[in-house]
Amino acid sequence: MADIVVGVDGSPGSRAALCWGFDEAELHGCGLRAVVGIGRGGAARPEEADGLAEKAAHLLHETVTAATPAESSVSVIEEVVDRPGAEALLTVGHDARMIVVGARGRGLLHRLRVGSVSTSVAVHSPAPAVIARGVGPASPPGRPAQAVAVGVDGSPNSLAALVWAAAEADRRGVALIAVHAWLAAIPFPFAEAPGEIIQALEEQAQATLDDAIAKVRDALPARLDLRRRVVPDSPAQALLAAGRECDLVVVGARGHGGFAELLLGSVSHQCMIHSAASVAIIRGR
Repeated sequence: MADIVVGVDGSPGSRAALCWGFDEAELHGCGLRAVVGIGRGGAARPEEADGLAEKAAHLLHETVTAATPAESSVSVIEEVVDRPGAEALLTVGHDARMIVVGARGRGLLHRLRVGSVSTSVAVHSPAPAVIARGVGPASPPGRPAQAVAVGVDGSPNSLAALVWAAAEADRRGVALIAVHAWLAAIPFPFAEAPGEIIQALEEQAQATLDDAIAKVRDALPARLDLRRRVVPDSPAQALLAAGRECDLVVVGARGHGGFAELLLGSVSHQCMIHSAASVAIIRGR
C-alpha cells in the first residue's frame, strides 16, 4: 500500500503539513514518509556534507516526534534525501498515495514556500499534491468536520479530481460540493447581459456539471452527500469562496472552459496562495 509523503523543513508550514499528513494517513490506513531534502552542492568538504545530513536528520526526527499524535497507529519512515527539496519529494513520492507540503516554509537548506517547492511538486507530481493549511482531516476538539469542495468543468483531470474528492469526502463523513463557475463565458460585462442570455448560460453550466457527474457516477461512493453548485463568478473566486466553508479544496491539474488552463499563475496558483483551506491538485492517471 502506497504511503503519504510529507515534506519537512522545520518551519511552521511544514509542521502543519506533517500534522495534516498524520490525520490523512489514519483515514487511509497507510504509512507516512517524512522527507527532508538537503542537496549538497554548497558543501565544500565531505565532513561538511556529513554534518549537514546529520543536522537535517536531527531536525526531521524532532519535527516528527513533536507532530506525532498521541496513540497514533501510523507507521513513519524518516528520510534524508541527498537532493534539493522538490526533487527529493518527487523522487521519493513518485508512486506515493499523495505528496503533502506546507503552504509556506523557510527551509533548513531550501525554502519551502509557494513559488518554489510546493509549486514544483504541484506542477510535476503524478500523485495528488496537497498544500496543507493548519486544519487537517481530523477536526480539533469541538469543531465539526467541514465539507470538501471540488472544481468541475468536465475535462479529464477535473473528472479525476471529482472522483478523488468524493473518496476524500466519504472517508471524512462530510459533504462534497461540486463547483462549476461560468462567469468567464460571458463575452460582455455581466451587468449588461440580457436576462435570457444569463438564463441560458446558467442552464448550460448546470448541464455541464450534471454531465460531468454522470460520467463518473459509478466511481462515486453510494452514500456520498453530493451538492452541486453553479456559480456566476470566476473559477478562482468560486473555489476560494467555497474554501471558506470547507476543510479541503480540490482542483484538476489542467482544465478547460470554466476552469481554463489550471496552471500555476492561474486558478491553481490563486487557490494555493489564497485558499483558507488546504488545496489538493489532482492529475488524472
